[in-house]
Amino acid sequence: GIAKGYGVDLAASAIEAAGLEHYMIEVGGEVRTRGRNAQGQAWRIGIEEPDAMPQRARAVVPLSGRAMATSGDYRIYFEHAGRRYSHEIDPRTAAPIAHGLASVTVVADDCMTADAMATALIVMGPESGWALAQREGLAAWFIVRDSAGRLHDRASDAYLALAA
Repeated sequence: GIAKGYGVDLAASAIEAAGLEHYMIEVGGEVRTRGRNAQGQAWRIGIEEPDAMPQRARAVVPLSGRAMATSGDYRIYFEHAGRRYSHEIDPRTAAPIAHGLASVTVVADDCMTADAMATALIVMGPESGWALAQREGLAAWFIVRDSAGRLHDRASDAYLALAA
């Protein structure tokens, strides 16, 4: 999972080479920003509420000069016999992820890194992924689905420092 992030980074390079100082690029949930929006503020990028219909933001991230990517189990999936089968595959089992992590959003300097780390963290799961994010200083926002289907947020220390 880095193709979209890499593509966004290539588009950003082309836009910067053309001399543009203010932009927001989004491809399928992978985002990169520079400068300010039309109101002169940092770009405001939403983190989607998993399973919400209609779609809505659960949180909003002010973003300027950074990239953001989200990996989740709520867009491409099916349910069978009470189990959710996501498109996110755990290479350790060669099966869809089987834990309660609904989504992970990562903020990084480039979109390829944000994309790769969001994918890795969701595959690792709510505990191992969280531990890696903390250990590596990744700015990550986790949305965990409990056994009753309720959603709980957990932000890494690096993410909380961004929001401060």
